[in-house]
Amino acid sequence: MGKSDFLMKRILLPLFIFIAETGYSQFPMKSLQKTYFRIHPFDMKFSSFVLTLQNDPWFTVDTYKRRTDSTFFYLSGVYKNFNPFRYMPKELKLVLVEEEIIHSDSLQTRDTIINLQLMGIADTGIASKKMVEKEFKRFHSNQSDKFSNNTYKSLGGKNEITGEIYNYFISPFSIPPVTVAWGFLPGSYQYTFVIKIRFKVVQNVAVYVAGPDEL
Repeated sequence: MGKSDFLMKRILLPLFIFIAETGYSQFPMKSLQKTYFRIHPFDMKFSSFVLTLQNDPWFTVDTYKRRTDSTFFYLSGVYKNFNPFRYMPKELKLVLVEEEIIHSDSLQTRDTIINLQLMGIADTGIASKKMVEKEFKRFHSNQSDKFSNNTYKSLGGKNEITGEIYNYFISPFSIPPVTVAWGFLPGSYQYTFVIKIRFKVVQNVAVYVAGPDEL
């Protein structure tokens, strides 16, 4: 094997692995978004996603703040005539918010990401608690095997669990693109099931959040 062939092999092999991993990683997101979201940012330009959301006749925007030099982008609203869950929430709320994160690398690199949150807000009381908890377990049962791995955390004390969280990972990324949780809203004590999707916008395209050493 010549030197040029060897160099080409070193270039093409990592590229092939990256393409294979990227193709695989798109599958769980497509399954999740097809099941739970009317529209989603991974199959269109981000600006088109925001515009489509604003024009959706089943979605009413209640807050919309453009990004400025001192504030992040924020959009929230509620759905009517749309419910992807097995229980009937009092309110189905969607929030699209920009935030700054700090990576855990030695330089503590700052980054700006987008969170897309779908919240099925139920009522107070034990019946509502059981409904959102059941939806949480149903999500994990149906979606978890599509991801590379996941982590779990329970909230509350030893005598009573007041919420649960799953983070779902896609190889080779260390930041989970999907988090689901159930618990109650502070202040109102309404029980809620939440699906959160994290992504970055690069050249108007939604991409997975990669750590500094994963670029």
